[in-house]
Amino acid sequence: MGLTNDERDALRDTARALLGRESSSQQVRSTIADEPGFDRRLWDQIIELGWTSIHLDERVGGAGCGFADLAVVLHELGRALTPVPFLASAVLASGALQLADHRKLADPLLARLAAGESIGTVAFANTSGSYDMALATVTWRSDGPAVRLGGTAGFVLDADLADVIVTVARDAAGVAAVVMVDAAAPGVHVARVPSVDETRRLFTVSFDDVGVALDHLLCEPGRRAQELAEHVLALGAVAAACDAAGAAQHALEVTSAYAKERNQFGKPIGSFQAVKHHCANMAIAVEASRSAAAAAADALDGPPAEWANAAAIASSYVGPACAHACELGLLVHGGIGFTWEHDSHMFLKRVKLDEVLFGTPSWHRRRLADAVFPTRVAS
Repeated sequence: MGLTNDERDALRDTARALLGRESSSQQVRSTIADEPGFDRRLWDQIIELGWTSIHLDERVGGAGCGFADLAVVLHELGRALTPVPFLASAVLASGALQLADHRKLADPLLARLAAGESIGTVAFANTSGSYDMALATVTWRSDGPAVRLGGTAGFVLDADLADVIVTVARDAAGVAAVVMVDAAAPGVHVARVPSVDETRRLFTVSFDDVGVALDHLLCEPGRRAQELAEHVLALGAVAAACDAAGAAQHALEVTSAYAKERNQFGKPIGSFQAVKHHCANMAIAVEASRSAAAAAADALDGPPAEWANAAAIASSYVGPACAHACELGLLVHGGIGFTWEHDSHMFLKRVKLDEVLFGTPSWHRRRLADAVFPTRVAS
């Protein structure tokens, strides 16, 4: 049962107050400059407040609410550029385990993730960043009572923090499998890769003939595994849209305030028509993005069969719109906006990664077009 509007407002106020105190620009910069790259004290507070388990079933210690409620937290984390493994663990790994058919495996892990006793992530993208299952660069093969994993996954969030990694692999025949791997297992190697957004930490995860028990498959290989992977991808895409909308909203607020305060030729720059147009276009992009992200989050509380289209619609619009809004915010700030000391570039970089992290807008548009207008071959 989801939260009421008043309860969501209270959740938003609580999140904004906490992150305003603990995730200011100065604190974010300090956090990402040192290892481990996130604030463990803030992460503990987030877990204590129950944000990581809002959308999880009560049987595993969750609140039994929905993704639309989780979206409130995702928006605020984006607004504050908070560098925590929330997306990796609370959305992607938890989402994969919640969707799993193998409940005996998934439920104990979900309970540990909800309680903050473990951190999880998913390794679904290939080394080029594609989520096309036919192009997966992790492979699997049967080996008696186990499966053996090989290859490398790319664009894995917070892999060095993870206790469990859920990965997608395909065998020689192209059959997909979704496997839960102990991050400490022999043959699992994690390597940091540079990213445009320093508030997020990306890695490659390599599997060097890693043996995993058959009971660590989240579902039957094949069509069901492909469906589960697609559903997790939709969760990630919608979460990234919520994050981007939050970052762009904060950029709009900062830019609007600056336009009122900064004077040129004896007048606030916000009185100039060109600056007004920039701010108006930012406001339109932000408001439309918030609506699109909210609609997609609502769809995640419906039948999973509808998730892919909802995610594709959100990803097609929100990423580019929020990136454009942050670009305009940087321009309004003029020369100071281009400097390392100013925060404009941080919001732009966060949103640019959100735009492509779970598939580019053009890729999602193609998927949406294929779903709405399926190719017909003349007989």
